[in-house]
Amino acid sequence: MKHSKTPLPGAVLLAALGFVLGTGEFVIVGILPEIAEGLDTSLAAVGKLVSVFAACYAVGTPVITAACGGISRKKLLAVLMGVFLLTGAVSFAAPNVAVLYAARVAAALVSGTLTAVAMLYAKEVAAPEQTARAISLVYGGFSVAAVLGVPLGTAVCQWLGWRWTFAVILVMGAALLPLLLRSLPAVPPRREPGGLLKSFVILRDPRCSLCVGMILCSACATYVVYTYLSPILTDTLGLPEGAVSPLLLVMGACSAASNLLSGALGERGGLRTLPWAFAAQTALFALLPVLLGSLWTGLAGIFAMGLLMYLLNTPAQMHALSLAERDYPFAASLCASVQPVSYNFGIAAGSFIGSAVQEGWGFRALGAPAAVSALAALGLNLLLLRACRRRERTAP
Repeated sequence: MKHSKTPLPGAVLLAALGFVLGTGEFVIVGILPEIAEGLDTSLAAVGKLVSVFAACYAVGTPVITAACGGISRKKLLAVLMGVFLLTGAVSFAAPNVAVLYAARVAAALVSGTLTAVAMLYAKEVAAPEQTARAISLVYGGFSVAAVLGVPLGTAVCQWLGWRWTFAVILVMGAALLPLLLRSLPAVPPRREPGGLLKSFVILRDPRCSLCVGMILCSACATYVVYTYLSPILTDTLGLPEGAVSPLLLVMGACSAASNLLSGALGERGGLRTLPWAFAAQTALFALLPVLLGSLWTGLAGIFAMGLLMYLLNTPAQMHALSLAERDYPFAASLCASVQPVSYNFGIAAGSFIGSAVQEGWGFRALGAPAAVSALAALGLNLLLLRACRRRERTAP
């Protein structure tokens, strides 16, 4: 059922859900050194928590989302949030890195599906002309997590220890759950015809597969560098640890601005607006080894990365949802997860590549693989636009 406008309580709570999920996912970047020290393991081993989370998110989300398409949306949200809260408790109490890895795997599996549920809710409660704004609202919650959640979690880590960062996320999620269940509309289950396997036929369409590759490569480019943002600030640029939280706040503000721009791009051209963004990413990362040679150019490069990192979100998500609406209605749930899943595949790849590069050549060398990945995203974007034009010409 469509509503003429997004109900304010539900809209705010969807953004809050994005904030909690985003904080749970991204905060690890700001507390890697403290976790490594607390669990007596290497920074590289803890850094792989980012890639493991992203890989499990990316692999598990499409399967779980498609398989749960016939479950009442509110019931599914309640169960998934319950599991998410449990993972927060286990992370808080983790006695060693193996238990923390297990908790992060479980959190990743439910976080992706919760994000897809939020996307479907955003589309459900918004009028067609407001779809871009509704989707941007959910991503806005993730952006606010970067602005406030990550610096907050980092500050809590420095004050009380890294375990209490997970405790704060647990408390926020527990407070949000009853509000979500009370305010969001009840949406009956919709069994999508053809079953789980049929949904994946959409990946054979180049308009979907090229979009997946484009998102993956752009995220990979960013996370080759972003995974190690905290040690780059301290070890490469020479800043004191006390400066990390304020600078993460500025970085979060840049990524929030990126999300706002993404919503505008979704309304004013969509995918056609992205080539310049990918070209800018490529140039920035190619110059990064030079930029990191001094404090001020290094900070400028990092903040520019934040401004570019989310520009593709709304255009790509709208493309995937409209693809389902026009040609693949049986894969609507799967399409809702295309952007977050692809992005997290990119996070996993970028974090893994970044881990190998920084161990062998240091942080300044991260710009080279990031630039190659951003250039690949540009090429895939151009191929996707050509595939869309070809389909429009041959459509009946």
